[in-house]
Amino acid sequence: MKKAISLLLALVMLCSLLVACGNGKTTEQPAASAAGETKAEEKPAGDAAAQKTTITVLRPGDQDKVASFMEPAVEAFEKENPDIHVEIMYESWPGWIQTYPTYFEADTQPDVIFWWDNKLHDSSANSHLVNLAPYLSDELIKKIPEGVWNLVDPGDMDGLYYIPSSVDTFVLYYNKDVFKEAGLDPDAPPTNWDELLNAAKTIKEKTGKPGVGVPAINGAEVLEEFVGCFLNQATEAPILDSNSMPLFNTPEGLEALKFLEQLWPYVQESPTEYGRGELRPLMRDGQVGMLIEGPWAVSTMIAGYGEDFTKDGPVGIAELPVGPNGKKITWAGTNGWIATRESTAEASAKFIEYLMSDEVLKQHHLVYGSGPLYASELEDPAFQHDYWDVFYRETQEFSLFGMIGRNSATPVALTMPATISMGNCHHLTVLKSFFILSIARSLQSSVIGVSSLSNGARRLLDYYI
Repeated sequence: MKKAISLLLALVMLCSLLVACGNGKTTEQPAASAAGETKAEEKPAGDAAAQKTTITVLRPGDQDKVASFMEPAVEAFEKENPDIHVEIMYESWPGWIQTYPTYFEADTQPDVIFWWDNKLHDSSANSHLVNLAPYLSDELIKKIPEGVWNLVDPGDMDGLYYIPSSVDTFVLYYNKDVFKEAGLDPDAPPTNWDELLNAAKTIKEKTGKPGVGVPAINGAEVLEEFVGCFLNQATEAPILDSNSMPLFNTPEGLEALKFLEQLWPYVQESPTEYGRGELRPLMRDGQVGMLIEGPWAVSTMIAGYGEDFTKDGPVGIAELPVGPNGKKITWAGTNGWIATRESTAEASAKFIEYLMSDEVLKQHHLVYGSGPLYASELEDPAFQHDYWDVFYRETQEFSLFGMIGRNSATPVALTMPATISMGNCHHLTVLKSFFILSIARSLQSSVIGVSSLSNGARRLLDYYI
């Protein structure tokens, strides 16, 4: 058991160190395609089209999904703004992650991009970001919940460089049939850590099924988010400080790790064989008791029991159980819009404001299964189900802590294990020593054995690097 919690902590620390590790320039990639060039058109002054500005927009993801809401939005926007022409660029998330540094370095990146809240200091993108404050309306800024703005911490950047468009919080999914089978009240999901542990333990002992599903197949990222959520709740702080050093080496952080050590016997066997996608149908179909997940799992539940699945099926959704301090805290991830070129800043800001309008944003959220950001979205029939109220309440009432790396300049591709293994992170011997020493010092007075922790860290690094 100590070995398991050692590896959990090791995963969190590895994420932290990999983010801080590659702050140099990215490795060379093939030259960017000319399709990425998005400068304002220059035409003779006498031409009627001379004043038209062309901008390019990229929302990474499945092309059919993106096109389903983006193409109607562009068409309507151009009718309202005949002096602006918008070209849509299509690219998958994996493709964009691997190639965006090349676009930025060649200055051929799209003018408007759907970006990560924790990559505003990205060494490829940072110098291209445009301050949108002079262009956007106060009405838009006020519509976005204060907790969401608090989640978007630009550090020492003075201005408005990122507009959060989607906010995905962790909630508790649970199977009511499994609760009944275990003798638990299906209408009383856990509200705190003690109740969560008791429910997981009871489900495992009474039914033989895993009490909680934990995703770990994708390496450090999804498991870091699971573990990090409990650390956020206990410490009321992010995982890292502004220097990318851990903030969980406190008594409260240790309390969270001890809780995870207690919870671990009741998760599924071989968690590294399961990702979120594998666990969702298992929980839905009664083979796992509970999941801590975002709104991305809603489509899986709908596929099994229809849009009103919490009433027509056995799946329930509740606010995330609170930690010992009783504070409402949850993990949240955001994506939002950035503008990348001063020459097209005004046109880009107009388009971003349009993308953030009630109807367009609602369509974006419906297509991608994101929870509602505006209260107006809850008026749409698609959002008039009890479970969407849970997500909305969390964005309004909870303190939100997000993805690690917001102060790092390392491009996303360099934090991926496959890329790290190719040697982009220098001085690996020093990294291993620092990694093991940092963990040992963080918990030198804890009940978790330092030697066991260090051995776990070494095995983990040998696996990833």
